[in-house]
Amino acid sequence: MSDHHPIPHGPSSFEGMLQSAGLSEREADAARTVVMGLTAAEAAPLMGVGASTVGSYRQRAYQKLGVTTRAEFLRMPSCALWHKALAQEDADDDEAAKMASEPEAPANAQTSHLRLFLKCLLASVIIVSAFVLLSLAQRPQPSYVGSPNGFISSDYGDIPDVTGMRADAAASALASAGYYPEFLPRASSEPPGTTLRVGEIGGMRDADEKRSAIAWEGGSASGYNVSGDWKAYVLIDVAV
Repeated sequence: MSDHHPIPHGPSSFEGMLQSAGLSEREADAARTVVMGLTAAEAAPLMGVGASTVGSYRQRAYQKLGVTTRAEFLRMPSCALWHKALAQEDADDDEAAKMASEPEAPANAQTSHLRLFLKCLLASVIIVSAFVLLSLAQRPQPSYVGSPNGFISSDYGDIPDVTGMRADAAASALASAGYYPEFLPRASSEPPGTTLRVGEIGGMRDADEKRSAIAWEGGSASGYNVSGDWKAYVLIDVAV
């Protein structure tokens, strides 16, 4: 990866909140990109790391800040204030660009018509945005299997069949049974984060710590250490 680019810092209240929570600079950068509205994939080249690593940094930041989701993070007062300010800046830039593209009215009547047009346009944007947000809020959320589908026999013992579960829940089920979870991202028509199947099963001497983290739209799973009293590693395919 190339060196990462500087991520803009937020207002003093926001930065003070990150410092008080004890975030590392990478975790703080990952948190800043959330407020900036960037996905993990969009933030990755700016930070000089992969998207899954950005997801890992964000999850650690959330944990230190006492939240579990992006929505909870953005509702924190310092986050909400900066997020609103950024949105207003974007709106101001858009309006300035529109105004600059319009020819100067030669008379007061044309200026009034232009202002009326812009007001109507702004009202239309607000109405459409509200409709889109309402549609997103009412859209059904992906459903995942709540518990393992029985067990799979292996040379290392019975392994929970986590097919259909959300990746983080699947990893937790495997880890609770003593198996080291590894992830392999797969393009799929299934909802992002769905465990598609249980793949490789092998001894811990062949385990790969780099595969113990994954990020997808709407979530991530990470933080498993290859050292420990694991029976074997289990590689699961995850929809991304």
